[in-house]
Amino acid sequence: MIRKRKRRSSVVEIGNGPTKVKIYTINRKDGYEQFTIAWKEGGRRRTRTFACMDEAKMIAQQTTVRLQNGWAVGDEATRRDLEMLRHCEGLAKRFGVTLAAAIDEWVSARSAVEGITLSDAVRFYQANRSDLLVVRATAQVADEFVESLRSKGVSDIYVRNATNSLKRFSDAVAGNIAEVTVADVNQFLTGLKKLGAVSKNGLRRNIVTMFSFAKRQGYLHPERKTAAELSETFKQPETEIQIFTPEEMERLLLAAHARILPLVAIGGFAGIRSAEVARLEWQDIKWDRGHIVIAGHKAKTAARRIVPLPENLKAWLAPWRDKTGPILSISDISGALGDTAVKAKIPGGWRQNALRHSFISYRVSMTGDVARTSLEAGNSPKMIFRHYREVVTQESSAAWFAITPPEGWQPPELEWALRDRWRKLAARRSNRCVDTEDAA
Repeated sequence: MIRKRKRRSSVVEIGNGPTKVKIYTINRKDGYEQFTIAWKEGGRRRTRTFACMDEAKMIAQQTTVRLQNGWAVGDEATRRDLEMLRHCEGLAKRFGVTLAAAIDEWVSARSAVEGITLSDAVRFYQANRSDLLVVRATAQVADEFVESLRSKGVSDIYVRNATNSLKRFSDAVAGNIAEVTVADVNQFLTGLKKLGAVSKNGLRRNIVTMFSFAKRQGYLHPERKTAAELSETFKQPETEIQIFTPEEMERLLLAAHARILPLVAIGGFAGIRSAEVARLEWQDIKWDRGHIVIAGHKAKTAARRIVPLPENLKAWLAPWRDKTGPILSISDISGALGDTAVKAKIPGGWRQNALRHSFISYRVSMTGDVARTSLEAGNSPKMIFRHYREVVTQESSAAWFAITPPEGWQPPELEWALRDRWRKLAARRSNRCVDTEDAA
């Protein structure tokens, strides 16, 4: 059987001599044209078939060039290759660079971040760019932070403490706050040789609070922990909890000057912190309702709480029942407490935080309810177990909350107006008792 040859409608030749490539156009039975290029290479006739004349011409031209230069077979670019090339050139043009420059940059960057993708590297860089943050020196941030504390109405003691601590830090660690490292903060704190662990941790808290302020102001990265937060804390040695006995507390109250006595009584029988008492006013004591209201802006924890007003505390504070204004008018509280301890002949002198320690210890013993006591004291039960609770007997707790002023007592150095009012009130009470006895 004679094989019927496909009909060729035309032949196109590209190149000359041994590099000549012919393109045959063949009409297929299905009505479509096919284009076959043919050339001789290595003593053999080679062919390739395409559905498009343009692509056949392009490959034929590339084959001719390849044969002229002696390149290996397979180096020809297809139509898809050219389309991809144009696409990549268009992408590079958007950034004003050539495709070759873009590839060079890609290879250089990929080599520098070996092990991770470029997209991950770029995302990490973008998330950690410091040039997008507002530049502020540590001293500037410290001034702004202290000013914000004043505007919030926090206590003068806290503002003064923060001012001193942060000035010390900003003098030692100057420069842009965004460039301060964890090592810088650690080096500053460990370099404070004269300070103990408690003082260093207190100073560190002020620095952490300032860095948090800086983050809110846009001076630090909003989604990263600050260098201060990541700095090391110092282990505080376990200290023995010190309290006053009922006998010592009575001696303290009787020896206390009228200007400091309310602090001693409120601290011992209501457990309110000295700094909180310094912010209270006499109007905060609700005599008839039997409690003391500590507003959120006056409390250390910024949370409003209500503290019971026991009967013996009412008795000690009775001379001031009609008074208004701040409870404390004395500035040197520590000195006054130290003098009172000396007058009361307290062994070892004044005991730091002993009033609050005593209240919590005796209150827990009397009620048996740590959760209730923690609410009254403005602390967590965990904190009470760890730092405050001292084991005392129920007899001692009963004696503690039974301490009352002796008959005819009045606070030493009481203001004349209050002393006169207190004398008249005591006289009325005495006459009322006499009338009751006569009636009987």
